[in-house]
Amino acid sequence: MKKIFFFDIDNTLLDHTTNQIPASALHAIEDLKKAGHVVAIATGRGYGHAAEFIDLVRPEYAITQNGAQIMHRHEVIEKNPLNHSELMRLFELMIDKNISYGISDGLGGHVSSFAQEVMNAMESVEISFQQDLRFYQAQDVFQAWMFFHESLDDVLIPELLARFPDFDYVRWHETAMDVLPKGINKLTGCQTVLRVAGMTTKQAYAFGDGLNDIEMLQGVGTGVAVGNAHPRLKAVADRHADHISNDGVAKMVRQLLIEFEQSVEQIVFTP
Repeated sequence: MKKIFFFDIDNTLLDHTTNQIPASALHAIEDLKKAGHVVAIATGRGYGHAAEFIDLVRPEYAITQNGAQIMHRHEVIEKNPLNHSELMRLFELMIDKNISYGISDGLGGHVSSFAQEVMNAMESVEISFQQDLRFYQAQDVFQAWMFFHESLDDVLIPELLARFPDFDYVRWHETAMDVLPKGINKLTGCQTVLRVAGMTTKQAYAFGDGLNDIEMLQGVGTGVAVGNAHPRLKAVADRHADHISNDGVAKMVRQLLIEFEQSVEQIVFTP
């Protein structure tokens, strides 16, 4: 049976120590395609920010901005912008609390300050950004950010959920959190892709490393955490790959291809 594979980019496919996707992972993905399987990207990056790596992988589908925009090749098939008026109210609260914030335009970032929390988070994913928030005033926004240390989550997140129920909040760095449309995440993106592709959850495999991959790994048929994944992601994964720097994705993909072949042989030769 044909399978579909969803791959996160940062620290799953993309090794940030080299800023490259290992050749072994790219070769393994090509092997998946040759075997008739479908390849998809599922990333927190905007499409423009991810384009360099999407072009290398050449997936059939690309889920970007944690499910807020979904592409089939180069065509947008679904988009879910943030509620603009509520986002403005959220930003006003951030100003009152002296917390930096920003938005993604799909390619780069626009931030309210160059505070250390902002610099640490944005530089970790090598995204270009500027201190300019005029962009959001006339454009749909699919992904916003707040920049505060994770030690404040227990206090701030309940307040945000109560005051701004239109949004979900997903931490992606110890000093940064995504603001996303309520109920939209990588898993909902996967579900859209499965519906469009005419495939089932049982056919789906997902590879990830971070907290924004939790719903995806739990919701597909088989969730794979790479060796460098967050402990909370490892705890919900069905399978565990080796570390990104030790060809973890390639090893797991090749193991799965062997298992698929063995499964077919068992069906063929079982009396």
